Amino acid sequence: MADTVDPQQAEGTSLASLNGTSETSTRTESSLPQLPYSLRDHKKTIAVIWILLALDAAIMPLALFYPLWYASSLKPAYIFAVTTGVFGIISGIEWAFRSWQLWKKEEVRPFGGKRNGFDFFHISYTTGYAISLVLLIVGAAPHHPWVRVCAMPAPAFILFFGGELLLFSIAAYFNIPTPFKISSQPKGAPIRPGTYMIIEDVIAVDTGAGRPYRKALGERYEASPMFRQMLHQLNLFWAIPALLVGAGVTAVVVTPNVPQTVSYGIGTFS
Repeated sequence: MADTVDPQQAEGTSLASLNGTSETSTRTESSLPQLPYSLRDHKKTIAVIWILLALDAAIMPLALFYPLWYASSLKPAYIFAVTTGVFGIISGIEWAFRSWQLWKKEEVRPFGGKRNGFDFFHISYTTGYAISLVLLIVGAAPHHPWVRVCAMPAPAFILFFGGELLLFSIAAYFNIPTPFKISSQPKGAPIRPGTYMIIEDVIAVDTGAGRPYRKALGERYEASPMFRQMLHQLNLFWAIPALLVGAGVTAVVVTPNVPQTVSYGIGTFS
């Protein structure tokens, strides 16, 4: 009697060959290292966080700007003093709390991370936030604020984020090794996509999953060709739209034919 072939094993063998792996045996999904965290169990928390971020970055500044601009006698400089004052309050509190966790709790830091060192996500977020804050301060500082510059913090953050992820994809395509320690990845290791770093850092620190999650994610990445391919594809899926959206919004904001108050709304809401 002819031997029967397990469909899952056959599928795994096909996927392994498509991804150019030299594994002598395949592993079914149930045998792969499991990740000790499920988004389904934290849907409410995730929804609350996104609502707070939307309030912080767009809803509160716009809710203050338009009534003050059209229905008050305040000068533009005072209006932007108010909107600038509320910008990033929630994000700033979250940044400070995250900094404290990385400084205080060794169990959430990247492997090999020191107390005075931050992870990849924290450094990237800090850099993007600083760029946005500088643009907002420069735009709001003059006696007659540069409204279009004040509309640029969000597009600039999106462009920075997309460009950073695209660099990871380019480095992976050309097999460029990790140039320096990035989160848990040591210098000289095969570079992993930016999406991997973001997932590792956010889940480990912001949800408190810590180093057990960092370890499990690394094991899953090494064991599953499909998982690696998915994260590399997801990296491009985040990078390219971010660059397109950021560039498109920037073009609208700086177009003279677009009223500056409309530019501010489009830029801030992006």
